[in-house]
Amino acid sequence: MLELVDLNVSYGGVEALRNLSLKVEEGELVAILGANGAGKSTTLMTISGLVKPKSGQITFKGERLDSLKSHEVVQRGITQAPEGRRLFGPMTVEENLRLGAFTREGDSSETLAWVYDLFPRLKERRSQMAGTLSGGEQQMLAIGRALMAAPNLLLLDEPSLGLAPLLVKSIFRTIRDINKSGVTVILVEQNARAALKLADRGYVLDVGRMVLEDKAVNLLHNPLVIDAYLGSR
Repeated sequence: MLELVDLNVSYGGVEALRNLSLKVEEGELVAILGANGAGKSTTLMTISGLVKPKSGQITFKGERLDSLKSHEVVQRGITQAPEGRRLFGPMTVEENLRLGAFTREGDSSETLAWVYDLFPRLKERRSQMAGTLSGGEQQMLAIGRALMAAPNLLLLDEPSLGLAPLLVKSIFRTIRDINKSGVTVILVEQNARAALKLADRGYVLDVGRMVLEDKAVNLLHNPLVIDAYLGSR
């Protein structure tokens, strides 16, 4: 479904991604792991068209994406729930959700009902200002807004960041449900253990380079991953 080939991205004179290549098959849930500054978020933003690569190519369903604008990438079927959520605080929950469908033609009420089924708390809070929600509710809203465009591929950047353990478990269960519904998912996550338990496959980035690729279950037992990201064998 998605292929990145020899992708190079720089911020000024600093290389953020170096010859990065990866593949994601339709229906997969793929985790991207790495320390802060490894290039995980840059990878997602480059796929989304928010950052332009210096060289290399991105192909989605056989079409080149690397020259497209971000709204054109959304129209092709890729959406992102960014790190930090980036909600419109003075707008209601439902207004934020409906904005997520701005590239769609026709009625999005069926998708809205699905999002409310996934996140009943959002339905309860649908008239509440997004800026007054709890951290967990805001994360639900960020994911729900990304789903409103009815994506084929959903990019999630640090969905567990700043959340209590019980909320993390709830968010991850919902991510699994989204994937089982047919949405392909790329998950960037600092909680490596939880991400690998959820994912089919995983990639490990280090200073902008791909250093490991394997099935998620194998990465969970890889000594290098254990020492660097899991903390115990």
